Amino acid sequence: MELKFLKIKTEKHPTTNTQLEYLDHHSAVAVLILNSKESKTLLVKQYRPGNRGELYEIPAGLIDENENPLNAMYREVEEETGYNKNSFIEIYKAECPLLISPGYTTENLSFFILKLKDDDIIPDEKNLDEGEDLTTHWIDLTKAKSMTKDLKTHYALNLYELIKKRDK
Repeated sequence: MELKFLKIKTEKHPTTNTQLEYLDHHSAVAVLILNSKESKTLLVKQYRPGNRGELYEIPAGLIDENENPLNAMYREVEEETGYNKNSFIEIYKAECPLLISPGYTTENLSFFILKLKDDDIIPDEKNLDEGEDLTTHWIDLTKAKSMTKDLKTHYALNLYELIKKRDK
C-alpha cells in the first residue's frame, strides 16, 4: 500500500542503538475563529478515522511545500469556511510551531486565533480539497470544549482563555 501523506521511516537511537519507527509528515496549521463579539467559535464537523466517526474541531490543514504558516492558515480558512483574509482581525499568531507527538511523528502545528470584523460578513462558497466533506457550525464558546475530544481544539480554546485573562 502506498501512502499519500505519511512516510514511514526508521532511525537508530543515538545512544541505545534501538531502531525507532516514526511518521515523517508535513507541518500543519490550526486556527480558532471567533465571531466579532467573541462569544462563538466556528468549528468544522467532519469524519476522522482516528475517531471512527465525525468530530467537531477548529479549521486546520497541511502547509504546502514552500508555503509559510500564515499563508497556509488563510488558505485553509478560505477553503474550509469560505471566509477570506479581509474578513478577520488577527488576535494571535504562534511564535513557533508545536510538535504534535514527537515520539512517533515529525508533524508540527502552528496555531492562530482570528476574529471576524463583523458578524454580518457572508462567507463565499467553500473550496474543499478532493476527498474533504465537512460542514461549518458556529458554536457558543461555553459549549465548544464539551463538543469535541480534539486536542488541538481544546488547546486553542484554552490558549484564547489565557489571552483574555492576560489582556484584562
